[in-house]
Amino acid sequence: MTNSIQLPEWLDDLIYNQMQSKYCPSYSDMTNIDDDREKTLNYLGTYFPRSYAESYCIFTDYFKANGSNFANKDEVSIFDFGSGTGGEIIGLLTVLDEQFPNLKNVRVVALDGNQHALNVYDKIINELSKRLNVIVTNHDAAVIIDDFYDLSILNSVMKDSYDIIISFKAICEFVTKQQFEQHNPYEHIINFMLKKLKKDGVMLIEDVTTYSDTSQEWLPLMMDKGLLNAKCIVAKQNEGYNQVFYISHSHKTCDKSKVAWRLVKN
Repeated sequence: MTNSIQLPEWLDDLIYNQMQSKYCPSYSDMTNIDDDREKTLNYLGTYFPRSYAESYCIFTDYFKANGSNFANKDEVSIFDFGSGTGGEIIGLLTVLDEQFPNLKNVRVVALDGNQHALNVYDKIINELSKRLNVIVTNHDAAVIIDDFYDLSILNSVMKDSYDIIISFKAICEFVTKQQFEQHNPYEHIINFMLKKLKKDGVMLIEDVTTYSDTSQEWLPLMMDKGLLNAKCIVAKQNEGYNQVFYISHSHKTCDKSKVAWRLVKN
């Protein structure tokens, strides 16, 4: 499987030179919903490239082997739960543009509770749209989910069903902040989003692989328990406890990330 790439030159220039982001890794629990503009730019320079690489590599390999359902589509819809600055969306859109020449339109809904992150994402996707062969229609959904009772709010955002649903390094925040009380956030969020996934669609859930002091459990194990209780089909996943991806850019050569991911179908 592909696991090492170079950040595109135009994207590197945009986020580091034009947007003045910084590369500054943090090893504390990742809770970004309350980040101000400065912290959002720090996140952009550090974790956006990683999410881009993870999404690009996972979807490149998956679609090469399992892309028949998408090969004849002229339109694809995407929903991102906890999109942040959108690295995973940009990576996915790049793959779709490369692999599916029949594709004409892509509709994206990006949900996040941090408006600073959505503003950054908007600027990047607007620049990407100028470079793609497909027409991208983007819609931001600035929605804060405080607990599992709030998931019903998503009905007003996810009005349609989607070909691809993704969530990268977002559900862990609900675990860290105990927003679902004693409930497993993975189970409830996955259960809800599966109802919005098209019959031939695919959902990619990815998260950090750390041990949560809050839940006293490894996050990938919580993810797998949630998937099991949601009774969905795991079509593909990383081997072992995690997978390592590498992204090189002007501020770091072979920057390493470790994540657990599951590609899910109904």
